Amino acid sequence: MSSFNSTHSYLKKRGILGPWKIKPLINRTFNQAIVIPAYSEFKFLPLTLESINKNKPELLNQTLVVVVVNNANNPPKSIKENNQLTLQKLNSNNYQFTLAAVDAASSGLELPLKHAGVGLARKIGMDLALPHLTSPQSIIFCTDADTQVSPDYLSKVKQIFKSQNTSAAVIGFSHLKSQDSAINDAIGQYEKFLKTTAEKMQRAGSPYGYVSMGSTIVCTAEAYCAVGGMPRKKATEDFYFLQELTKYCGVHNISETLVFPSPRPISRVYLGTGFRMEQMQNGFDIAKLFYSEGAFWYLSQWLQLGSHAWEVNLKDLFKNTNTIHPNLVEFLKLESIEDIWSKIQKNAPSKSHFAGQFHRWFDGLKTIRFLKRFTQS
Repeated sequence: MSSFNSTHSYLKKRGILGPWKIKPLINRTFNQAIVIPAYSEFKFLPLTLESINKNKPELLNQTLVVVVVNNANNPPKSIKENNQLTLQKLNSNNYQFTLAAVDAASSGLELPLKHAGVGLARKIGMDLALPHLTSPQSIIFCTDADTQVSPDYLSKVKQIFKSQNTSAAVIGFSHLKSQDSAINDAIGQYEKFLKTTAEKMQRAGSPYGYVSMGSTIVCTAEAYCAVGGMPRKKATEDFYFLQELTKYCGVHNISETLVFPSPRPISRVYLGTGFRMEQMQNGFDIAKLFYSEGAFWYLSQWLQLGSHAWEVNLKDLFKNTNTIHPNLVEFLKLESIEDIWSKIQKNAPSKSHFAGQFHRWFDGLKTIRFLKRFTQS
């Protein structure tokens, strides 16, 4: 399918509707785009753009960077003023890449209150970038306005996408250092939680074993359109977007550290790094987030059993799961296994197809619920 047809079909069915435009007007296409939501980021955004500008000139020449400056209706005065300063700053630049701004902050262009947040801002930028990409295999990079990237950011990711025939990935990350030793200690603990959880999920056999962080996501234009684009969520948009990409094409873990997010304890949503950092400053014990070794062992046993149970009826499956944990059958019933088991078996023409269907049903959200449930037991 041509880039025009696949993009047109997606934008017609699922694309963003609203007054937002890329400015200045762009009359060419690019091999890749970087999309950056910016909410009161006048201080940090220049550092992000400067880090991008240190990438190889020949790649920057083929890169469109879209900054979505956004706020909801009636934001605090300080947010409004900060965003207007950012928009003014973006009008004058001297980068080796093409920089475009999306005004989702000025009067009449603000994000609707119901959906205002990072998910909608990312979606606006990604949808508006699509028509400016050269092919379905062009890569869309997601990052944040307070995140810096390596000089090898573009080259390494493009190299891996080509050599691994990858359509979606998350990039290795390490939070920037703070001058505050307490913040450094807290972000180190939180980063350990994120990375060890992902590693243990992966070792247990889950295809969802990666860290869901918006500033590390990359995917092809084709994959983006195929999964219906970025969710319009105020929080966890990265988790659900990556979950859909996993079901569609799988998500590759790029182990090399190329992304450096901010450790700021800033709470704009009820989840995420800033929220957890603020919690920890207020005395929250990060150890409470870690899942038990037993929960990961139960998960590995269940995934091994369930993904190979193509011709096993539900009664026998329950009998086998009882040997893993006495409460597993109850958990699976709560996850509606009785409604879907025979369906995914009938719809799978082979063992490998069944395994894929199984993991599409027992997805990342169910896996996290599993780990929480069997950490407590």
